[in-house]
Parts: sequence; structure tokens; C-alpha cells
Amino acid sequence: MPRRKLRKLLEVRTFENVFDAKTENVEEKLRSYLNNTDRVTLELGCGQADYSINLALLHPKRYFIGVDRKAARIWNASKNATAKETRNVAFLISYIEKLDEVFKNIKVEEIWITFPDPYPRRSSIKKRLTHPRFLEVYKKILTPGAVVNLKTDDDTLFEYTLSVVEEENLNLIKAVNDLYSEENLSEEEKIRTKYENQHIADGKKIKLVQFTLD
Repeated sequence: MPRRKLRKLLEVRTFENVFDAKTENVEEKLRSYLNNTDRVTLELGCGQADYSINLALLHPKRYFIGVDRKAARIWNASKNATAKETRNVAFLISYIEKLDEVFKNIKVEEIWITFPDPYPRRSSIKKRLTHPRFLEVYKKILTPGAVVNLKTDDDTLFEYTLSVVEEENLNLIKAVNDLYSEENLSEEEKIRTKYENQHIADGKKIKLVQFTLD
């Protein structure tokens, strides 16, 4: 393992705004850090957490948690949030399929899934973050009417998610296969991640799906 990555792995769990799902009473510690809130927005597979941080800047009275299973990515996210003095965002090292084991009292008002691995092979479909097995986890932690947002550059994941919404009889709010050709975008929809800007520079179209699970 490269020395720099090893240093991140050792250091990241010492950061004030970083929490590990394996830690005892992790939900209580998250709540304490986020001003004892019982309502949060999640960014799943947050990476460097461009979305979480920018959402926190847009909504200083709301609370956000970026979730990623890779501690080295969370290291970068934590540093970025600290640099921008965003005290209303925290980060959780966790597998997404385990989130219902973390959130028992905190309820999730909204989910953002931003440019996840599309897992294009049919053998990997169950790893897609809009697969029904993940939706069952989300149902356990979401408030009624909470919106799930998927942003992707991948046609296959976009079409797959629409098919899941239809097959599971979910409530489709919005589906756009070229987001930035649309007018009157919300400030949340306008947020661009580092990788999103790279996709746009490569000529890819950004897609958005918004739906609820109830």
C-alpha cells in the first residue's frame, strides 16, 4: 500500500467530522456533532463529497452526511469540508447496505446518489445503488415522501433506474437525460462535482432521476 494512502487510513478516523459505522454508539455521536439533529440528508458513495459540502453551503440550517466505504476518500471529503468551514456536514465510513443498522433515531429527509459506479455487467447488477435490495434499506431510514436523487452520466444506469421505478411502482418525480439542456434548474441540481465536470468536458450528457419510495 502506498505510504500516503496508509497515512490517510490511519489519520482519517481522528478527524472531528468523521465517524465509523463500526464504532459503538455511532449514531449518537453523529447527532451530537450535528447539533443533536434528528433529520439529515445523505450523499451515498460521496467520494470527495462535492455534493454534501455544496448542499451544506446552500442550506446552513440543515444537516448533511456523506457516506462512503473507502476511508481514503472520506479523508479528502473531511479536508474539503474543513477548508470551507462547513460545520453542518459530517462523514460516515460505512457500507451503504448497512445504513439501517446505523440510523435508528436519525431520519433521512433526502438521498443524493452522485455518479456511482454503474456496474455495467449483468453479473454486477445487484451492486447498483438503485437496485431493489438497496431500496429496501433506504425505505427503513427515509421519512415519508423523502426524495431519492440519482445523478449519472451512464445511459445504462439511467435506464435501469427508470425500469426499477416502474417495476417497483415507485413515484417518479423527474427523469431528464440531458440535465443542463433544461431550464429553471434548482440550485441543488446545478451543483457539479469534480468528476461531473470531467464528464461534461468529455462531451457526456448528465442525467437525473428523482423519485420517492412511497
